[in-house]
Formats: sequence, structure tokens, C-alpha cells
Amino acid sequence: MKTEYARHIIDIIGNSEDKKFVIIGGIHGNEKGGIDAILNVLPEMKKNSPIQKGKVYFLKGNLPALKLDERFIEKDLNRLWTDENLLSEEDTSPDIAQLKELHNLIVDEICQNKFDNCIFLDLHTFSAKSGVFCIPAANSRSVAFAQSFGISFIEKLSDTLPGTALSYFGNKGMTSLVFEGGTHNTAEASRTLEAGIWHSLAYAGFISPELEKVKKGRELLNEISNNYPHHLELVYRHKLEDYFNFRMNKGYFNFKPIRKSEFLAVQNNSKITSPYSGYILMPLYQRKGSDGFFIVREKNKISE
Repeated sequence: MKTEYARHIIDIIGNSEDKKFVIIGGIHGNEKGGIDAILNVLPEMKKNSPIQKGKVYFLKGNLPALKLDERFIEKDLNRLWTDENLLSEEDTSPDIAQLKELHNLIVDEICQNKFDNCIFLDLHTFSAKSGVFCIPAANSRSVAFAQSFGISFIEKLSDTLPGTALSYFGNKGMTSLVFEGGTHNTAEASRTLEAGIWHSLAYAGFISPELEKVKKGRELLNEISNNYPHHLELVYRHKLEDYFNFRMNKGYFNFKPIRKSEFLAVQNNSKITSPYSGYILMPLYQRKGSDGFFIVREKNKISE
């Protein structure tokens, strides 16, 4: 593909134009696990040519942030996916420039504004310890995609976070999923993300589910999901205006059970306690971020 946005393209596998699969890593520049996983998957893809149909695009996200190993430069790229930002001519921040490049590449050049035959997989890692999960967009095909992994997945989260690529493409009817593979910069996270890539391509019919890499990936996903609840929904988001004045208490990790009124963090020298019982998700243990933590509960179960 000859395009002015080609610097975001890691590789393209497959020849058929009937179906497109976009897999992206590094929307957050300090999350290189997704790109590592892509680079580990590609040699096997090229060696055995397993693509049965369609074309798979492997992309890098926020290039300046990746270069500096920062979550973002001025603005969180994964909170910018709105029509207002895409149409803005006044905002000259590097993150807005990355937004427009990726939008033009994915929407105009890859999917050609035909979202029914495009699938979007956004690879992420987190600052907390343990607890792999995925987040579907708020449409039925995305939820079915999430269920297929056999790991924890969280509903009502995609539309609660404003301006994510997940919600942007999901609201256009595109099958879209965020896969959170583990802790930043760990070999375990890269292996889990690799397993997620192989499973995703098999689930969507791009490769055979009988491939050894797919089977091994499914075994890994099953193993790491045994001790966690599977179907959850968001009940609370602790939004931050200034992450410098927020400090999460030590010892929290994804899906750790918490009780209502439990002391979780300090913000502006005040104690932050949990408004609900449930499970904690993505407690913030890094310098940058717009969310201190989330609280989720098992689907259809009543929380205090």
C-alpha cells in the first residue's frame, strides 16, 4: 500500500479484498507489548502463509509517543476519537496529528468506509498486576467476539470512556475489541497478546482454527482465565482531572474483590473510598492517565 500514512504500517498479510482485519499496537506509546506481539506473530504468518481469506493490516499507533516511550505527548490519543477532533483545524498537537493519520489510513484507505467487512483489534497492556481481559464495543458482533476468547470481558465500558478508538469504530457498526494482555513491558503480556492475535484471526475465519499456534494460544488463554470472573459490567469509573494529585494505594490488581467504603486511594490529600462492592479494574500505577480505577461486577449480580 503506497500511502502517506504508510509509516504506521508494520506489515500487510493476505491478498483478498473481501474482508479486512486491522490489528494495532501502541496507541499508547508506553505500551509496546502489542507491537512486540505483532512482530513475534509475523514470521510464522509469512513462513506458512496461513491466511485463508481477506487481508490483515498490522499497525503502529502513536508514533511520537512510542519513540519517547510515553503514554502520549500532549493528549491521550485513545480519548481523542471524536468528529470534533477529526474536523479540527486549530489543534496542532502531535497527538491530534496521529489521530487524523490513523483515521485516514483505517477508515478511508483500508476499510474504504465499508465497516461491515472490517474488524478492529486494539492491543493494550496496563500498569496493574495480573488480570487479562477484553472490552467489546457496544454492538452484538463485538460482544460475541469478546465471548469467544473465554476470558474476562467487560460490557458498558466502551461507551463510558469518551473518545476511544473502540467506541468510535464500534458506533459505526464495526466489530471492535480491546484486548488487555497484561502488565506493561513483560514477556507474559507479549505472549498473551500473541495468543489473542492467533485466536482472533481464527475466530474471524482468516486462518484455520486447527493451526498449532491457535491451539496453543487457546490453551494459554484458558489457563490464565480460570481464576477470574468471565462476564462483567462496569458500575463505576473514577475519572481524573489531574493525575499528579492521585495516588492509588498499594496492593491492588485487576479483579481484586473490594467492598463498599473500602479505602482505595488518596486524591488532593483526601481519602477516596469505593462507592460499591465489586472487583477493581485498571488501578492506576503510572504517571499519566485520565482514570484512577474502575469498578466492575459480574453480569446480572447485584452489588451493594
